[in-house]
Amino acid sequence: MKTATRIALIVTFFILNYGSKAQSTNTTFTLGIVMPQPSNDFNQDQITKLETKIVQIINNSDGMTVDYTNDFVIYPVISVEESNTVEGGMQNITVTSIEVSLFIKQISKNLVFSSVSKKIKGSGNNKTQSISNAISQINVNDKSYVQFLLNAKTKILKYYNDNCSSIINTANTLSTEQDYEQSISILQSIPYACTSCYNKAQEKSLEIYKKYQTLLCTKNITIAKDAIAINNYDDAFKSLEIIDPNSTCYPEVKKLIAEISSKVERKERQEFDLEKQRINAEKEIAKAYYSRTVKLTNYNILVL
Repeated sequence: MKTATRIALIVTFFILNYGSKAQSTNTTFTLGIVMPQPSNDFNQDQITKLETKIVQIINNSDGMTVDYTNDFVIYPVISVEESNTVEGGMQNITVTSIEVSLFIKQISKNLVFSSVSKKIKGSGNNKTQSISNAISQINVNDKSYVQFLLNAKTKILKYYNDNCSSIINTANTLSTEQDYEQSISILQSIPYACTSCYNKAQEKSLEIYKKYQTLLCTKNITIAKDAIAINNYDDAFKSLEIIDPNSTCYPEVKKLIAEISSKVERKERQEFDLEKQRINAEKEIAKAYYSRTVKLTNYNILVL
């Protein structure tokens, strides 16, 4: 028995942040993963299985990891092309043919950089089981997936190299508007593999980060003073110790720290590499920015 139900589904997606794989300076590029919420056609177990397959495909690539440092994402589209129930024996068997397509897209520009599609058949006691069986048969070692990711990486790196000046100018404009978080995040999204552009972006990012720190310094001093007013010295100290010593208001920070230091039980702060601290802080700003601004996106799944 053949079923042919055409349903257009608007699905909400969430970027999955695999923060456990921290980006190092020699990581070529990172991709976020976008997966659908459960629906009448695809349950959570099937979505989880497909997500695992996508993670494995990326892990098998050269120079790509799953992380959350830009707005490039990989997402699936599934088409259920045919589902037949074969009668016979003790129990009917349902055979379902699906097409699983993967896309790599830059959300801010709405540009698809690479795609790949595979047709797979699965079987089971019902349609749900047969779809699950088909997903489990995705071969994560298929060379076409390696090529799919390689094509994306090549095009993405070319995009950054070709548009380097424009990207930095955009970040600079955002900085003049005091949109420091977005400005820093755009600069931090440029991958290390784009050596020349990356170096220019890091230099500009540090410049903007210092301006941002001046703004944060004033805010954190206010938070610290409010905490001191209610004798919450621990929270006051936490607000003060994260302020960059090169911030213009740091002399006032030192006075406040001296004022409350005798009231806080805390180990003496160790000396550390300020440049390294700033670099890490800039990367964290970028991750936080993309986790807020690239939270949701919609696309259609066509189920046949």
